[in-house]
Amino acid sequence: MTSDRYLVGIDVGGTFTDILCLDTQSQALLTAKVPSLPGRQWEGVLGALGELGIEAGDIRGFVHGTTIATNALLERKGARTAFITTDGFRDTLEIGRTRRLIGGLFDIRFVKPAPLVERALRFEVPERTAADGTVLKDIAGHDFAALAATLKQAGVESVAIGFVNAYVNDRTERSATEGLRKLLGPIPVCHSAAVVRETGEFHRFSTCVLNAYLTPVVTNYLDTLTGELAARGVTAPVNIMGSNGGAMTLAQAAGFAAGTFLSGPVGGIGGAVRIGELAGIDDCITFDMGGTSTDVALIYQKTPRISHDNQIDAYPLQVPQLDIHTIGAGGGSIAWRGEDGTLEVGPRSAGALPGPACYGRGGTEPTMSDANLLLGRLPTDRTLSGGLQLDKGAAEAAFQKLAGELARNGKPMEITPLADGVIRIAVAKMAGAVREVSVHRGFDPRDFALLGFGGAGPMHVFLVAEELAVPQVIVPRFPGHLSALGQLLADQRRDAVRAWGGRLSALDPADLAAEAAALRRDAADALETDGFAPGRQSHRFTVDMRYAGQSFTLAVPLNADAPDRDALRRAFADRHTQNFGHADMNNECEIVTIRLVSLGIVDKPALVFTSDIAADSDPILEHRPVWFGAGWTHCPIYDRAKMPSALTITGPAIIEESGGTSVVPPDWTVTVHASGTLICRNPMAG
Repeated sequence: MTSDRYLVGIDVGGTFTDILCLDTQSQALLTAKVPSLPGRQWEGVLGALGELGIEAGDIRGFVHGTTIATNALLERKGARTAFITTDGFRDTLEIGRTRRLIGGLFDIRFVKPAPLVERALRFEVPERTAADGTVLKDIAGHDFAALAATLKQAGVESVAIGFVNAYVNDRTERSATEGLRKLLGPIPVCHSAAVVRETGEFHRFSTCVLNAYLTPVVTNYLDTLTGELAARGVTAPVNIMGSNGGAMTLAQAAGFAAGTFLSGPVGGIGGAVRIGELAGIDDCITFDMGGTSTDVALIYQKTPRISHDNQIDAYPLQVPQLDIHTIGAGGGSIAWRGEDGTLEVGPRSAGALPGPACYGRGGTEPTMSDANLLLGRLPTDRTLSGGLQLDKGAAEAAFQKLAGELARNGKPMEITPLADGVIRIAVAKMAGAVREVSVHRGFDPRDFALLGFGGAGPMHVFLVAEELAVPQVIVPRFPGHLSALGQLLADQRRDAVRAWGGRLSALDPADLAAEAAALRRDAADALETDGFAPGRQSHRFTVDMRYAGQSFTLAVPLNADAPDRDALRRAFADRHTQNFGHADMNNECEIVTIRLVSLGIVDKPALVFTSDIAADSDPILEHRPVWFGAGWTHCPIYDRAKMPSALTITGPAIIEESGGTSVVPPDWTVTVHASGTLICRNPMAG
């Protein structure tokens, strides 16, 4: 008989796979970290699970964040996909919006990336639906046999169907989907209105194609993972993190692969919200730095920002996902000599294999981790999480080679200032990422705290805060496992959207309420099927609004039970003022889209991070020389597990713990909050 006592969250990163397990009986948290295995993510998941040493049958919940969809697109390893569309729209994917991509505007060598579906695999059918939903050319009864034979002969592995104006009436799309599924057997077929029901055929078609392109890859991975877990005795349901910050069932993920694109990094945002609540901080900017990349996101009034109009690589993706900005700067980012002789850092990474030179796994190129080791910020006499013993000699050899490549007048650079320069260049890039999600969105980063996590986040977040004059840094307990923690906290989430509306003055509130009620019924039924009774559900509506004639919209909360036109107008004016500094109450505005976020609420663990540490315990492990820009400092090294609540220290300091190391610059003050979080004050922020 099993006890069903463990909740497990697993985050697969580019370098490491992190696992965090909550024992629901004792509320203890167990952690482990193992190297990720590129191309074999499921093996890293199983390896991490094996490190915990718990009984597989005792697991009652399993949530997983994966980068499988991201990698498949970036490496162009998705399925061979065909696209079926309305007569005359075969080249919509190629034409797009007839504008060059950002970054290619002034590049004379710019070449527009090719569509994911080559022209030979794009087919037209005699269908036509008018803008009001009237079916002008029906394909009910259309013989798809010849088309199906062509698709099979071409080796197609997935099919996307996108008809113009299907967002209003998807009858013909559904008819074509049913017809082709009967003929194609195991080959997956999806249609655009089932993926995203919004205006704009290019974005809708692109999203549908992305979903089809990724579906076989994601499905194969999920089938392999669940099969291997079952073979090891894991009978608990497996959920996958969605790009919207909520969890998805395996069935959802298999049918909506495009919704898993940010499955990896979104867990950290949910964890950050909970850490902020425990520490009494409503507004923060997350700084998640791992071995390969750094992800930043803005949380305002405990709510992460959501984007519905996204672009992944060269392709529009019109699904709700957390507004996360990613740059290629991580602990494994490689330092190199540019063509003009200058020092460059990233975006190329040493990854999990061979990894940084100091990992001793065959890497020979200098990385940020090597730089931090040379600057005394990482230990050489103690192993890191995962049993990793760092090799300082290998790091020195890698940097001596780079110093020779950067030699001026035949004189190589000294490796200590070179290592410091590598960190400073990376910090400047990471500060730019923070500006992207704050200043570029109308927020001042000085009004927020920076929350550093990930394996390398606490090492660099203080320097980024100094670069931006951010007054406060917070470092959670188990920072290297915060994304896995966020997965344990994630509610089940379903998003629904309908293109609906018109001029606000002409709308009948009763019609709006009826449309919202229909959306809520469908979502409630789906959540109940997933095991969430009505009392464990939450439904929140917004409407996308704009002034008549505008192209862009703003999301406004909607009281779906009693819609009020005047209240909507005022709410839109408030949101417009917040974003643009002005509003016009006399201008006509309109509703474009109704959106619904439905949550299946899961039990939240108490998250007890503090323990009975004696107030007079000595948390100092040792003192060692650490470089802080102006020179070497005899710096205290703290064991975070022995730092009691209310303890306050002043930098410089190094704080070590399982899965993360915090590098506290001189004059910063660090206080251990009652929740276990480190609250750190910037002396230069005033």
